[in-house]
Amino acid sequence: MTAFEQYFESLKKVLGRDDLYDIWPDFEPEYDEREYAWTTLRGLGESLLLNCGQCDGPSDMRHNRCRACVERRKDIARRTYERAMGRPIEKWNAIILCRIHIE
Repeated sequence: MTAFEQYFESLKKVLGRDDLYDIWPDFEPEYDEREYAWTTLRGLGESLLLNCGQCDGPSDMRHNRCRACVERRKDIARRTYERAMGRPIEKWNAIILCRIHIE
């Protein structure tokens, strides 16, 4: 269990509300679904990088909103990859959820 998971688990206990959420509280997504890139990473192969932007979510596919976001963006990236590379991609070996900050 990560430190954040432990924090939210403790919060449920303090509030006496085990029914509030499963692992993570709900959140409002805020991201640009076109902000992604793919690259070949040594040891992993074809990897998809998804920029979570300003999204205040946990970046954890166990959360329903994160899982839905990743599935939707995987499909967008797959179609773009096929147009750009001239061949379909069988699967992404790794999907990395990240926040890219630029000054």
